[in-house]
Amino acid sequence: MIESPAPLELCRDGEPCFDYCMWPYEPRKPVAGKLRASNLLFQSFAVAGLADVLMPVCSALRQAFGENRTVWGVKYAEGRLSWEFYFYDYERLERQLSLTRVLEVLKPFVNCDLQFSENRPYFMFSIDLDASWSLADKQLGEVSIYMGNIGNHVSSGISYGLTKQGLAFDNLYYFFDGQKEFGEAMEKLACSAHLDLPGLALSDVAWPEMRDCGVLVVANKRNCEGIYYGRVGVEKLLWAMERMAMPAPLQDYIRTNQQQLDHLLFDVGIDYRMENGEIRFLKSAYYGVF
Repeated sequence: MIESPAPLELCRDGEPCFDYCMWPYEPRKPVAGKLRASNLLFQSFAVAGLADVLMPVCSALRQAFGENRTVWGVKYAEGRLSWEFYFYDYERLERQLSLTRVLEVLKPFVNCDLQFSENRPYFMFSIDLDASWSLADKQLGEVSIYMGNIGNHVSSGISYGLTKQGLAFDNLYYFFDGQKEFGEAMEKLACSAHLDLPGLALSDVAWPEMRDCGVLVVANKRNCEGIYYGRVGVEKLLWAMERMAMPAPLQDYIRTNQQQLDHLLFDVGIDYRMENGEIRFLKSAYYGVF
């Protein structure tokens, strides 16, 4: 098992818990003395051999914005690990945590010439990190910008890719109560440009084993679709990681520390599309905060 490259971070008594939307939730068990989700992120850096490169990035973001202000995603696709950091500020035009500020903090680690008007009401943005951040001349060539999608009884959001060429539409996200609105979520899932009907078994994507999730998100993307199981326990996180054959050291670390993580709720995401009549899974990810 590959250990975290940093001393274990433990929860304080009464410390708040947040999901990957930065929405607070009640922990499953008392948190005092148990592991923070940040330990999983740091351990994934060690698995990828990038702890020396990416740990200082996390330290700089924490110093600038505080603990538990950044959402992380550990992503696995085509045999490689990568990461995405998400920055929320639901105050929108009155925001304190802005793209401009984050890019300023990241200047020692990555070059980025992108700019976006702070007079636009985005509520979140994200950046991707991977092995290329170890290069001396690393360029951050794209940032994802997220906007609200008003006018639907289902909570939803829109993301755009910001590059030097400007904005390009990327994804639509629809948020459903995992229990009360499961039927609606399945209707949305089945309405897809990337899936053949009839013949699709929704259970191939909407796994019954993850049915007790708190929030279910269905995403329409340019080249695939996505489903996100929000607010699942550590045991379901492990099940999904096994199902998607994520790297064994990631699984081993969580399995070994399962009792120290059973107070938390995690979020799991899968990208997929249908090819030759069969579902092909393209990417898996799990999320937390640091």
